[in-house]
Amino acid sequence: MTDKELRKLRRDDLLQILINQQKQIDELTDALAKAQASLEQRRIAISQSGSLAEAALRLNGVFESAQAAADQYLSEAHTKSEEMYAQGKAEIERARRVSEDVTTAARAEADRILREARAEADRLLVEAGGRPVQPPEPVVEEPKPEESKRRGLFGRNRKA
Repeated sequence: MTDKELRKLRRDDLLQILINQQKQIDELTDALAKAQASLEQRRIAISQSGSLAEAALRLNGVFESAQAAADQYLSEAHTKSEEMYAQGKAEIERARRVSEDVTTAARAEADRILREARAEADRLLVEAGGRPVQPPEPVVEEPKPEESKRRGLFGRNRKA
């Protein structure tokens, strides 16, 4: 699945992908447990067989296939983990952009409503025989810059 396709997915779809991946991990874990149980049965068979060489010939293929299955499982789990991490980062960035857009739109709408309310209040005041009142400018809190530090004698800091 490409990045473009992943970005188009909804949160529900991404969660479904996560659920499917977890199911696959569970299935692979179960398969690994069965392989380990089978290995244990083979160990019992070895202990019961009379010849160690004969048992080694029987079990040689089992160890190779178990190792291959374990390697494949770890590789897939690592790949899926990286994919899910990238998807999560992309979803967070998209959500941040959407929240910024919504916040900007809400501020613009609030300013518009405030202007309309002031205009209506002025109109009603004029109708009542008064004169319009000039409203104070809205107070916008800006972030305070960090206080700069000046160097004192011999490079020590002193308060400004």
